[in-house]
Amino acid sequence: MLRGLIRQLRRADILFGTAWRASPLLAAECVLAAVGSSVLLVAYPLGFRDIVDGAVGHHTARIVTGLIIVAVAFPGGWVLQLIGSVLNAKMTDLGNLRLGLRIGTLTCAAPFLEHFERPDYLTEIDALRERRRGLAGAPAQTLGMVRSAIQFVGVAVLLALVWPPLIVVPLLAVAPAVADRKAARIEKRSDDDLADPRRLLDDLFSLASTAAPARELRTFGVTEGLLARHKRLGDEVNRRALRAAHVAALTEAAGWVLYAAGFGAAIVALVLRAAHGAASPGSVVEVVSLLRRAQRQVTGASTSAGSFATAATTADRLLWLEDYVAEVKPGTAGPAPEELKDGIRFEHVGFTYPGQETPVLSDVCLTLRAGSTVAIVGENGAGKSTLIKLLTGMYRPTSGRITVDGQDLAAIAPEQWRAATTGAFQDFVRFAMSLGDGVGAGDLPRIDEREVVLGAIRRAGAGDMVQDGADGRAGARDMVQDGADGRAGAGDMVQEGADGRAGLGLDTLLGPYVGGRALSEGQWQRLALARGLMLDRPLLIVLDEPTASLDAPSEAALFASYREAAGSRDAGTITVLVSHRFGTVHMADQIIVVDGGQVTESGDHESLIRCGGTYAELFALQAAGYR
Repeated sequence: MLRGLIRQLRRADILFGTAWRASPLLAAECVLAAVGSSVLLVAYPLGFRDIVDGAVGHHTARIVTGLIIVAVAFPGGWVLQLIGSVLNAKMTDLGNLRLGLRIGTLTCAAPFLEHFERPDYLTEIDALRERRRGLAGAPAQTLGMVRSAIQFVGVAVLLALVWPPLIVVPLLAVAPAVADRKAARIEKRSDDDLADPRRLLDDLFSLASTAAPARELRTFGVTEGLLARHKRLGDEVNRRALRAAHVAALTEAAGWVLYAAGFGAAIVALVLRAAHGAASPGSVVEVVSLLRRAQRQVTGASTSAGSFATAATTADRLLWLEDYVAEVKPGTAGPAPEELKDGIRFEHVGFTYPGQETPVLSDVCLTLRAGSTVAIVGENGAGKSTLIKLLTGMYRPTSGRITVDGQDLAAIAPEQWRAATTGAFQDFVRFAMSLGDGVGAGDLPRIDEREVVLGAIRRAGAGDMVQDGADGRAGARDMVQDGADGRAGAGDMVQEGADGRAGLGLDTLLGPYVGGRALSEGQWQRLALARGLMLDRPLLIVLDEPTASLDAPSEAALFASYREAAGSRDAGTITVLVSHRFGTVHMADQIIVVDGGQVTESGDHESLIRCGGTYAELFALQAAGYR
């Protein structure tokens, strides 16, 4: 019971506390505007009654009183309502910004990748991201319900003063309110069921409408087939969504039919009473106006309630994310060692991705010696990338353990281990920022140290991209496009001439943006490699097929420079390369062959060739292709 109460308080904090902390004064203004507009909008039908009854009875004072009430309450209520709408929109914007930061912080705080790779978790995060603004609007929706409640109660009291049985009509508003809630649940269930198809639909649309895949799609002539598949899936999604919408609409209509029947009966009964002298004409006008007001408030309250129910569901998703992050974040964890003396060991490591049953790795036993260069080879799907994820701490083993100089990797704080790890990956990030910041992101404390950034660019095998100008600043020729021989050529990526004018310099914005510079794939890849070399004394360097856009000689030269850089450090740095190019792999101190989730061979090039196993067979096959 206590746990449930705490959860309700946490949910209330998400729904209301976010906006209050963003701007307490703005939140108070919104409340005052809502209450003031509600009171005034309930009051003006009283003015109508006084005007009509005063005119019928020739009472000038009553007519004047009615006119004053209408003149103050009617425009005053609408003005306050408009002001409240503007203030609510501003409050929603502030809450939306805070929630975005909160969600972003949580997704980044989770030390592992499960929430990005597990479909059911990804569905929750996608829904949370897409409905973030609705969650931010929870205070505005609540004020809408409060405003409707104030007017609803006021209407009920005034109706009871005219004729007590009329109070039944506002009570009938429960029917459409309940129907709207049920309709909202139907639509939510439909949205949850269609989450995966809609994500696939978005992916197909992005595939067909973005620049990166355009050349390949047109080369293979699959654009029409892709669009046809998008249309079929879109039709299916729309058909299922429309069916749910029809059911929801019929449910809502049933509630409103019941309310409309009561509304009509009340008007007929009141007109009959007026015809027999039991009610004044002004009372009839007042009641009609109040009942119309009650109808609008029921509509507004139902809409606000439906939106609030969706916001509450989204708040539950945010609570789930907070609980998930708290669960997976390690408790007390120690620092990473300052240097490696022994190395990294895999002790009977097995791994199965969360939510799946088939193991990806099983009984992996390895020793990566300190200061060594290691190459991992194997067919696609053998488990190489999973091995890298475990090594970099993106997941923890399902069984067994990984040790760093005898210390369990699970006992090292993930952020500490990643601070000691660097690398470059095949699916590298193209940072939408300046060239210097994109490279300097590899070591944030030194992101503004221009010489360090330039040094990383040179160590990435791109020394010919940069040359020192006569005035001590970095000069450079323009970086050239891929040459006819398929190699990624490089003149300068960084240019600051003696006249001070910047060509493609460290401050140049990169990417397809206004004022930005577009780069070739090979150029982006060189920047990613430079980013991986920013760190001075890493314990682990991971190169997971990072040179796919470079030719074999360029890759070999880069790996040789990584080996040399690792050897020159005194931190016992281990360099791990995943590659399909054996011209590069054979230079490694240790070569690991992964097949079917197991390590089948391990040793240096010469010993593996002598064994005549899988590595020797693959090496001979690739060498024959070159001959």
